[in-house]
Amino acid sequence: MTSADSEPTDDNTPLPDGRRWHLAENAYEDALTSFEFAILQAEGGFQRFAVHAIRAATDLDLAFNEIVALHVVRMQERSKDTATIAQLTNREDLPNLQYNLRKLVTLGLLERRKAGTSSVFTVTDKGRAVTDRYAQLRRETLVSKLEELSDITTKMRHASRSMQVLTGLYEAASRELATINTAVLFEPLENGSRSHRSAERTSD
Repeated sequence: MTSADSEPTDDNTPLPDGRRWHLAENAYEDALTSFEFAILQAEGGFQRFAVHAIRAATDLDLAFNEIVALHVVRMQERSKDTATIAQLTNREDLPNLQYNLRKLVTLGLLERRKAGTSSVFTVTDKGRAVTDRYAQLRRETLVSKLEELSDITTKMRHASRSMQVLTGLYEAASRELATINTAVLFEPLENGSRSHRSAERTSD
């Protein structure tokens, strides 16, 4: 889909016709699009691994978001409220997260208690046993493979820092979208959508 391996000398130079498409017209866009597809592919692989690992560890039927929430609640063995879990996982779908947490409580993996005006969640002995099994399977099937790669810990730390920076850029770009006057930016289409015109932002 993208070809980030062969980079032109000028990152603003249009890519050749055989490599250029609507999300990758120059080297900057090509690199970003390659990164985005790499995220999608890595996320898909991570989700499948997590679901398969939890199924191997227990007979419970847990979705990926529920598995992540369970591990996050156990992180550092500290109780956490919904807002903290949402912040750590960068989730805005609070109703769905609350459903995930309620299911984990129902299954006996978490317990909920009141702390002032909010609720906090703590991993139970059953939840600890399940996450311990998951961690063991992860070490045997995934971590052991990483150990075979050269300088992998340094590379993964660098990749993590780069992704944290890019996460901030995506968040800033999302906020910037709210300032764009799409009525000026796009021409109306026959079906009610809009085609591209020129960029102009609202001035309040």
